[in-house]
Amino acid sequence: MQEKLLVIKESSAFQFIVTAIILLSSVIVGVGTYDIGNDLFVRTLLVLDTFITVFFIIEILIRFFAENSKVDFFKSGWNIFDLIIVISSLIPTTGSSVLVLRLLRLARLLRVISFMPELRFVIEALIESLKKSIYVLILIFILLYIYAVGGVILFEDVVGGRFEDLGEAYIALIQIMTLSSWESLMMPIVEIYPYAWMYFISFVILSSIIVLNLFVAILVDVVSERRKRQEEEKLNNLKA
Repeated sequence: MQEKLLVIKESSAFQFIVTAIILLSSVIVGVGTYDIGNDLFVRTLLVLDTFITVFFIIEILIRFFAENSKVDFFKSGWNIFDLIIVISSLIPTTGSSVLVLRLLRLARLLRVISFMPELRFVIEALIESLKKSIYVLILIFILLYIYAVGGVILFEDVVGGRFEDLGEAYIALIQIMTLSSWESLMMPIVEIYPYAWMYFISFVILSSIIVLNLFVAILVDVVSERRKRQEEEKLNNLKA
């Protein structure tokens, strides 16, 4: 029995069906946001949602009983993530918690990650790169603090300049860091303080061009390392 379930679990047809059902589930949640007011339509959505929930329960059970050791199922973070999503689907979407539960059902779409190796690889690489980026995050915090305090000292008298207090200065600098209409923050201040452009340009260079590129460099390094490990594991498996 366990061998048959393992064959089903590893089959590409099974994975394709599960992925299709996950996408259908997300579409149903999206369609449910429209107030169509048709009882038949609403009942159809409820029937489809019930079918999807039952399917996910069966799918989780297949994956659980396909394991040689049932404890191994819970050693995978992706399995635990899928289990939480499925359990949340069993909670009725009624009462004051309806919005939260509908959002949890929308989270079913995230289960696609666990069924697509390349997506799973990207997410795992991103998590690993974040662990290695702690000192870059500290550097960004120091940079933001220095420029926020400096901005308040230099430009707090500019009405509407977004540097009237430290909190507002932080928000303004984060906007500048993302390069989202940052020139609209700079120009009103430059009209009063012509040399203020040096403050803004230096922050853009340090934060957006240099520091944020460090994140990209770390991510690329992590991805290349993980690719290398994968290739070594494949070679070792072939030799075995």
